[in-house]
Amino acid sequence: MSVVRWAAPERHESIGSTNTEALAAPRPGRVVVADHQSEGRGRRGRRWDSPPGRGMAISAVVPPVPPGSMGWLPLVAGLALVRALTESRWPVPAALKWPNDVLALLRGPDVSRTPDPSQQPVRTTDDGRAWGKVAGILTQVADAPARAVVVGTGLNVDHASDELPVPTATSWRLARGGAPLPEDARTDLLEHYLHHLADLHGRLAEGDVAGVGAVRTAYLEHCLTVGRPVLVHRPDGGRTRGTAVSVDPDGALVVEGPEGRSVHHAGDVEHVRPG
Repeated sequence: MSVVRWAAPERHESIGSTNTEALAAPRPGRVVVADHQSEGRGRRGRRWDSPPGRGMAISAVVPPVPPGSMGWLPLVAGLALVRALTESRWPVPAALKWPNDVLALLRGPDVSRTPDPSQQPVRTTDDGRAWGKVAGILTQVADAPARAVVVGTGLNVDHASDELPVPTATSWRLARGGAPLPEDARTDLLEHYLHHLADLHGRLAEGDVAGVGAVRTAYLEHCLTVGRPVLVHRPDGGRTRGTAVSVDPDGALVVEGPEGRSVHHAGDVEHVRPG
């Protein structure tokens, strides 16, 4: 398996956008990291604001994978971050929301299972645990003649509850109980994240059924969307309501609804309450 080799991360205290910087010279293996972005963007051009020094933006440049596996790139970036958060020296439980959100537990200052009252869950699971968005993924294909994809990850690291961009968000710090994280936590997490991203990208790059199948199995183990009632906001402006029943071999979400089964390669997903 061919695994991308990372160059030394280019670190910035603040930058306009790590993805924009990486796209300016998209060499596979390049990594741009910043503690703050003044022009950060999410999917569909949404602005993502964060107080200086509280977040962590990572843009990693990878070679393209076979066309049938391109839909998996943002999904495996989320999976890589879930693994990094759970394996860190400052671990937190983490999970996935299709297609590009990473979730962490909402916890109060006493590290109980009671969420901070200022936060609203993205998803409450059957065991009563409430989850909030801790990170988002944005992948961008570099312009020709470059053969590269920029995988952007924006993580809420050290936000207090009154510094979060939206009530459904949380931070690594809050998921740990509220105490500020040490300085080397970011370096530790970055190493874990890049290791897992390279491994998962390598499996996709192989282009065989076994490699994609292994990635799909690992993703489904951590995805809170599958098996839940959802409302999909489609790119064409329409909406599909039903139960998310699977993620198919192309990385698309499969929804079973009143009008039958539908397959979604893109869209914004709401986790809705049953009934």
